[in-house]
Amino acid sequence: MSVKEFFRRMTKKKVTVVCLVLFVLIILMVLLAPLIAPYGADQQDPYSRNLAPSLQHLCGTDNLGRDIFSRLLYGGQVSLALGFIGTIVTTIIGGIIGIIAAYYGGKVDNIIMRILDVFMAIPPMLLAMAIVAALGTGIFNTMLAVIISGIPGKARAARGPVLQLKGQEYLEAATAVNTPTWKIMLRHIVPNIMAPMIVTATLSISATILQVSGLSFLGLGIQPPNPEWGAMLTAGRQYIRDYPWQVLAPGIMMMLTLLSLNIVGDGVRDALDPKLKD
Repeated sequence: MSVKEFFRRMTKKKVTVVCLVLFVLIILMVLLAPLIAPYGADQQDPYSRNLAPSLQHLCGTDNLGRDIFSRLLYGGQVSLALGFIGTIVTTIIGGIIGIIAAYYGGKVDNIIMRILDVFMAIPPMLLAMAIVAALGTGIFNTMLAVIISGIPGKARAARGPVLQLKGQEYLEAATAVNTPTWKIMLRHIVPNIMAPMIVTATLSISATILQVSGLSFLGLGIQPPNPEWGAMLTAGRQYIRDYPWQVLAPGIMMMLTLLSLNIVGDGVRDALDPKLKD
């Protein structure tokens, strides 16, 4: 499928186009935060604490007088970066593990999958919390926790398509002429499982962002004064009755990002599904 055909099929639904434009707009705003943000992420003003949204402060200010809109933009850099990087690394590592398990089969498959079953028996969020609690908070440990907790699911997602490919004649022919295993994997297996893995990764980005924000909300992820959407939620929850904008702003931003990502992910899935016809 060509890139042109992919985008044509993906943009057949108007809601997908709207969400794609919205997500691209969010990405641009976050990337251009140093140019767009009217204030610094940690710029405090004791005389401007808990101000309601206005032209001077579009989303109001928090209890330290920091501009919430500016912190949303800078916080998005952390949330989105961890979401994308975590998903990409998890997909690559999990994909490699799934390919190896399915291709070799037998004892190798049994050993790998039983180990993954142990990890999958623990909910990803709970596993990430345990890892962060053991290693400590911070960006690196949060990223490590997200990656480890996401590998089992990606490995299983890669294993299924490879098992379907094992009986194909072109793989048997490649094996018959003594083609090295790594070449068979790279040339014949990886290209054929790219579509389902891309769909899985696209749909997982929003879950990863939510997981990162959830860890920060619980005090186990990104720590103050670093701006992050989940950390902003937990900082503003004690003022939710008197100054609700401190919670509404990061909450709405997170909701729009996750909603647009999920709908775009559905569009990618539909565009890459060969069973769906025009």
